[in-house]
Amino acid sequence: MNTTYQQLLFKWSTLAPYECLATDHHHKFKVKILAAVEKRNSDNAWRLVTSENLAWRLANDQRVVFTQLNFVLLTILHHCAASYYKIDFTFAPQGTTAVICNGLQSQPHPHLAIAALDAYIQLLEF
Repeated sequence: MNTTYQQLLFKWSTLAPYECLATDHHHKFKVKILAAVEKRNSDNAWRLVTSENLAWRLANDQRVVFTQLNFVLLTILHHCAASYYKIDFTFAPQGTTAVICNGLQSQPHPHLAIAALDAYIQLLEF
């Protein structure tokens, strides 16, 4: 799961560097803070997001990972809403899948933020 999330964040930073930036550490990324998602004093604020030990952090109920995942989810939802792209989620025992524009479907993931990011990457690649 760590590798998948890291790969998705890396693809996001490659396809949309104005939304997500890779850092010098292979498991840390900076995601642009949108005013509609989180209020900041600066129009150029970024939040650090990490893929390091994601599975362990989720299993051990680490608050910081949920905050980061929720931030990524809200950011993607905002990007979709701003472009009038519909995003739907399906919850199943094997994981959550996200579908954007009635056709770009993610793989099942343990958190809906990762599923949303997977589908959003497909949209950016489209």
